[in-house]
Amino acid sequence: MPEVELKTEVAVVGGGMVGMALALSLAQNQIESVLLEASEVITDHSEQFDDRTLVINPASKVFWDSLGLWLEIEPHTTPINHVHVSNQGHFGMVQFDKDEMEVPQLGHVIAAKSLANILLQAVRKQNLINCLQPASLESFEQHDADVILNVKHHEQQLKVRAQLMVGADGVQSAIRSQLNLQTSVKSYQRKAIICNITTDQRHQNRAFERLTTQGPMALLPFKNRFGFVWSVQAQKADELLTADDSTFIEQAQQGFGYRAGSFQQIGRRSSYPLFQIKVPQQYKHRVVLMGNAAHAVSPVSAQGLNLAVRGVSRLSQLLTDYKNKGVDIGSTQVLSVYQDSSEADQNRTLNYTDDLMTWFKIDEPIVNTIRSLGLVAVNAKLELKKKLYQTAGGL
Repeated sequence: MPEVELKTEVAVVGGGMVGMALALSLAQNQIESVLLEASEVITDHSEQFDDRTLVINPASKVFWDSLGLWLEIEPHTTPINHVHVSNQGHFGMVQFDKDEMEVPQLGHVIAAKSLANILLQAVRKQNLINCLQPASLESFEQHDADVILNVKHHEQQLKVRAQLMVGADGVQSAIRSQLNLQTSVKSYQRKAIICNITTDQRHQNRAFERLTTQGPMALLPFKNRFGFVWSVQAQKADELLTADDSTFIEQAQQGFGYRAGSFQQIGRRSSYPLFQIKVPQQYKHRVVLMGNAAHAVSPVSAQGLNLAVRGVSRLSQLLTDYKNKGVDIGSTQVLSVYQDSSEADQNRTLNYTDDLMTWFKIDEPIVNTIRSLGLVAVNAKLELKKKLYQTAGGL
């Protein structure tokens, strides 16, 4: 079978939520793309109790709305109207309320599968997106005028010729490795345990964050349950994953307390290691990294996808502006502007999540007192609370 060549403006490698969001944003700005996703097409889109949940923060809501998708997304979400942050075993807490912040809601919680399905349906309807699935990137060549991707799609070999390639291929990015970009990895020696949980109280649209010396615990309201995230030392996580339900519930309750009620039923547990990934320069000759390929953060304050969405919005707008000026969208000139304009936002978010992971690990009397007094001070000053809310909300 002869090799087929496709020409496009942007080739996006990775058809997860970040890759789909970028392809849709580009299409809205009349930029065509080829979207490559290695996995098989998944057809089961029905919501299950065990589905993983995500937080859509205010900045991301604006982005999805700009794509014309919010009206479709919103019915699948549960709004967060109140957030309670506490320091385990010590005084001091911070409470955020939508009325006090003067916003309709603080954020929204959605099943990851639901959001992915909405994006996939939108991608399939978009004429400017050529979505190839399953399609694996076998190699790529960076040339002066373009980048050539050698792709296997089903049993066919394809050449995709693009002005720009975007690596949205996740935290273990093969593209990042092949580009040999300097990468800093900081392990927290912890794992996040994720499951869904019900309590004997209604969630009343309240989210909770419990800061402990082991790591943060969080409850996110979703439909008739909470999404639960528990950061613990790796060995402890392995024990908790294999413990029976009653033992797990007992230990989780002991660490979290009873602010959300008494824990009742838990769903399937899973875990992943916690680390921070920093890539100081995220582009190299017609290739740029996006999402977890460019930066990975701990799940504290649910920043991962929201940070990626801001990058998608920024890159899409820049490519549009430069294309309209007749500038080559894959040029170093364009990619360096993207890097420079993203740096402050990325560093702020990476530092913010890292501080919460490391500052609360220290279990010393003076540090515990300073932390508690800090929470009291923030809670007492509306200006500080609004600033913290704007940071977490991507505003």
